[in-house]
Amino acid sequence: MIITIDGPAASGKSSVAKEIARRLHIHHFSTGLLYRAVAYIVMHFMHHDQLNNHGADIQTIDLSFVSEIKFEFKEGAGKVFFKGVDISEFLSDDSLSQSASALSALPEVRRRLLDVQHAVAQTYDIVVDGRDSGSVIFPNADFKFFLTATVDVRVQRILKDSNRSAVQQDEHNVRSKLIARDKLDSTRAIAPLVVPEGAVVIDNSKLTFEQTVEKFLEIIIKKAG
Repeated sequence: MIITIDGPAASGKSSVAKEIARRLHIHHFSTGLLYRAVAYIVMHFMHHDQLNNHGADIQTIDLSFVSEIKFEFKEGAGKVFFKGVDISEFLSDDSLSQSASALSALPEVRRRLLDVQHAVAQTYDIVVDGRDSGSVIFPNADFKFFLTATVDVRVQRILKDSNRSAVQQDEHNVRSKLIARDKLDSTRAIAPLVVPEGAVVIDNSKLTFEQTVEKFLEIIIKKAG
């Protein structure tokens, strides 16, 4: 079974996906971890110290190594392997964020990672969240959702999230950055943010986290039954 949740930043995709996976006793698959893995390999195995959207060498990187990336779930946790070596513990490093973002914008990186992502879905039942999980990665998913909320609600969520650096910022700056992010995500040439064909749209602006999860589960159980 494949369940996808697309949506804008701070809509609650990741938190909802994790909880749905827990309640259905399946796996939460974070595709973003794979882009961080690509960045880590490029920086540490191929010795590119830093990559960004303006890096002269980013377009010339040999991406054939992507076929040697494997993803598995072990004891409920997602693990990424490169040439048989578990590199998962290194992928939370903040230094990878900019490079992962730059690499994720390359069509060839996204194309090559599709095989890795599809291999995961062939082995496990998963809940996937992301910008293009239901529109590009798994267009034939069993259940497709688009989770959204108003800008005002998403700004407040960001401000209250202690795991985000935005807690030290003022509301005006957070709002400006969020609006800019929404525009960027929806106008990207590669895998833009869209409502996937056939997806159920859920606006959780006025819903609690529990109500949001219950709404998802109601739809899934009804369709599956």
